[in-house]
Formats: sequence, structure tokens, C-alpha cells
Amino acid sequence: MDIPGLGKFNFHGFSVMETTQDVYLTDPDTRRAITVTLPNPHGFEPPEDDPEYKASVAKAAAALARHLDDLPVEAVGIVLGTAGDLVSVCTDPALDYTLGTDYFLLEEYQFPPPIAAKTVLRSELTEIRRLQHHVDLVSYPPSFFPSPDNGANRYVFKYNTSSPIALWTEMQMLARLPSHPHLSLLDRLVLDEMTGSKVVGFTMRYIASDTLDKSRPPFKLKWLKQLMQTVDDLNLKHGIIHQDIADRNLLIDPTTDSIILIDFNDAYRVGLARRPGQPEGKWDERDDVKGVLVFLYEYVTRDPSLARYWLHLVEEDDYKDPAKWIKHPDVELDNDVAEFYFELMAWVRRRRAGKQIGHYTEAPQPIDWPHPPAHCVERMEYVVGRQREAGLPYLDWKRPLKAKLDPTRRLLATGRYADEEAAARTAWKAKAAAAASAGERGPSAMTAALASDVEFGNDKNNNHDGKEDPAPTHRAGCNAAAPDQPGDCPPAPPALSAGSDDTALKTKSSPLRTLRPRQTKSPKRKHKGGDACPASTVASPAKKSRSARSSPALF
Repeated sequence: MDIPGLGKFNFHGFSVMETTQDVYLTDPDTRRAITVTLPNPHGFEPPEDDPEYKASVAKAAAALARHLDDLPVEAVGIVLGTAGDLVSVCTDPALDYTLGTDYFLLEEYQFPPPIAAKTVLRSELTEIRRLQHHVDLVSYPPSFFPSPDNGANRYVFKYNTSSPIALWTEMQMLARLPSHPHLSLLDRLVLDEMTGSKVVGFTMRYIASDTLDKSRPPFKLKWLKQLMQTVDDLNLKHGIIHQDIADRNLLIDPTTDSIILIDFNDAYRVGLARRPGQPEGKWDERDDVKGVLVFLYEYVTRDPSLARYWLHLVEEDDYKDPAKWIKHPDVELDNDVAEFYFELMAWVRRRRAGKQIGHYTEAPQPIDWPHPPAHCVERMEYVVGRQREAGLPYLDWKRPLKAKLDPTRRLLATGRYADEEAAARTAWKAKAAAAASAGERGPSAMTAALASDVEFGNDKNNNHDGKEDPAPTHRAGCNAAAPDQPGDCPPAPPALSAGSDDTALKTKSSPLRTLRPRQTKSPKRKHKGGDACPASTVASPAKKSRSARSSPALF
């Protein structure tokens, strides 16, 4: 959803009470989730395309931007008054709505052995620069190099703080594609530092160049030919469609003077749905040939109508008329526009008239990989605040503001300084030991449960709809599924006994309650009190409580 005024923040959803509304925002810089509570004069939940709704979200983002630098590190939310003034700051860990997840085990990916053997711990990566949301420039430990690296120790670390599903396909693809002069493929798998067995992201070689939307260099005809050949290789040789060819995903390697296609986040196998049970993709709407055509037309003409475009919403035929190909005065090319146009159109005609790949298996060298274990990911999302409230360990991604970094200390990809890592690991081990010895659960069952967010003792009061939860899905230890078969998971741990020390985890405010998508109407709950984020004059405490909040949207 396009909401003007969000600025640098990412919007994850909202929930509405009778007099207030919560807007869930994430700051990519600090990787912190902040809930902004502001008055809701509507008394109901407006549709997402309502201008007043979008204005409320923009107002929340603007207020957070004003106050973020001054908030304490433990802040998880702020409350605004009717004039947008800051009423209070929320520091209750139980109200931290940061999305967490149980990352997949390395073995579940079924990577080729050479790739599976190339790993690095998240705590071994040193942050150099923050490139964009979920993408950082990092360096490996010096021990990875037998000789001084002479500045070559620079890699791109790509991750997702809340959804390993979002990276599954891209990692699988980049791990299996053969070496290519115009692609940046997977270099190492990044594992969590707590267990050393779960994949939290991956690295690629760093190319010291801005993407074309930022650099806008004089464009060369050879780069167009390289791009067209790369698309042919992906589509026709491997049965892969990129689906997002645009200037923001193209850069020039200064060492080879070659074009590089990046960001396979939307790429997939031709003719398949991205996940089992989903409809097959409409490949013609995001066709790569169409993507190259629209990219080059926009690059040459700077047509303002394409300043921000979605490929599936534009028509290929609208950009084939040579009369429209008028070079913008600020654009530089190494050949006449006509040369680019005729080279491009000849390729488009060849592709349209040639053999079409309707299914990736029709390609001579198809790239294949397993689906995520279907039964193992149904309940993988949880809210970090509930883990913290229960005293359980979790993978933390928060990091200091870029503007307030200590230049005398080395910041790791964990978000902690190197001199803090040992203490963090000691604390995690203590929490893990305490969790493993709790109640009647054995160490493996308790650790697996806290990792996969299995709900201890389902309670109908934990549900927004008042119905009992289905049987919990126990993800840890799942066997990776074959490409065409569902995954297989062991049963969930047994229910808690009445006399267990973990009885507190069966209450209505169970910190292990699974995060659910945003509801159409927020449920009414009884106030339990104790919130560290008082509503003050914004809302009556009876209408604003920990249990009254509905969960933010997952995506």
C-alpha cells in the first residue's frame, strides 16, 4: 500500500480501539519496531484507501521521526495527543511488537554441499555501512583470508528480521545458479550466533557502484546487449523469471565495465506459484522482456509517468512507437537513440516469435529447489515482547542509531558492539538453561518450543475469534519437504500439567501466543492493568491495555 509521508519508516499494520488507534512502524536504521498510539476520532476501522486513514499513518510516522533520536533504547512505543504532541513513552517489554521468527535450519534448505559448507556466524560480521532496509555492507573476520585483503573484504549482507520465507526463494536460486558475469550470486550463508544452525541471511560480493537510478551514468549499447543476454540465459536456459528489471536493480561493475543484475527477491521459476497452494503467477504482466523495454525507455526519455511505476500495471505496446523515443537533454548515450531502439526491438521480436518457456522444466538447464516445509511454517511468527516477558532467549536485531555510533568501537551485524558480544552470549546461555529446566519439559522440548513459538497450553481466550486454537505446529527438527510433497513435522510437546512451574504461560496473556494477522474489527477485552505506557488523556485505561491490542499485520 502506497502511503505518502511514511519517510524512512516501514508500515506493518494497525489496530483500532474505540477512541485510539495503534500504528506499527519499523525504523530500518535501528531495526526497532515502535507502536505509535494516537487519537481515533472515527470510532471504527476505515478502509485502507481512506484518505483520513492514510493521513493518520503519515501523522504517526512524522511524529516518530521527530522524537526517535531522543527516545530511550528501551522504548517500544509512544502515545500522541490530539495536537500530535508527545504524551508518554512506552517502555514495557511486554508491549514490544517487534516481529521475530524461528529461522530455518541449514539442513532444511537442502543446499548443494559446496554451498552448505560456506557459512559465517552473524556475530563474525562487522558492519561497515547500512545500504538499505535489510541490506548492509559488512566484512568477514580477517581469519577468512590467508593474506591481507587490501580492501577487498567487503560483502553485502542481506537478511530479513521477521520472515525467512521472504529469503527462501532468493537464497535457493542464488545458491544454484551457475557463475555468470552479469549476476551477483550467493557467497556465504549467515548463521545465528546462538545455535550456529539456523540461516538468518546470506552474503554476496560487494560491487562498488550505485544502482542506475542513483548514478545515471552515460549508458552504453554494450550494457543493453549484456542485459538482454542475461535475461535470455535466465528465462530460456534456466526457466527463471526475474520480474523486477528496473534501474534500481541494475549497476555497473567498475572493474569489468559490465552491467550487473541484482535483487532476486521477486524472481521465481516460470509457470509455478511462489508457494504451494497459491495461484500460478501471471508471468506476462511482469515479463522480463517487457521489463527491459520499459527500463530502457524510461532511462532514455525520463518519461515522468514512469518515475514510479509497477511493471504489471504498464502495457508493453505503449513504448514501442519510435516517435516516443526522444532522448532527455540530461541523458548521455554512447550511440544514437536509434541504435538502442533498433537493437532492443530486434531482440523483442526474436523473443516474441521464438520458443516460449511455459514451465521451467522445459528449459535445457532448469534450476530447481525444495519448497519450504509446508507444515513447519504455519506458526513461525511471534512477538519478541512475549519472549522477553517470559524470560526466554530470542534473536535480537536492534542496533544503535547510525548518527550516534561510537567510532572507537566495532559494531557487529548482531547490532551489538564487539565488546558486548561475550556478555550477550552469556546472558542467552543463562536464559536457555533456565528455559530448558523449567517445569516437566526436557531441554530439547523446551528449547524447541521457545524457538518455534509453540503455544504452551492453548486457551480459547488467546484467540481473537473466541475459538480454540488448532493443534500447535512444532517446527524445530522438521524434515525438509521434497519439491512436490508436504513437509513432515514431529508432534508438538505434551500439554503442561496442572502443577507445572510453567502454569503462568497458560494465562490469557501468554508470552508465547502466536502473532496473528490484523483483524477487521478489534476485539473488546477486559483490562488487566499494569501497562507501562499509560494512555493519559488519549484514552481511558479501560479501553487501552496490553490484551486489548490486536496483532499487527505480518506483511
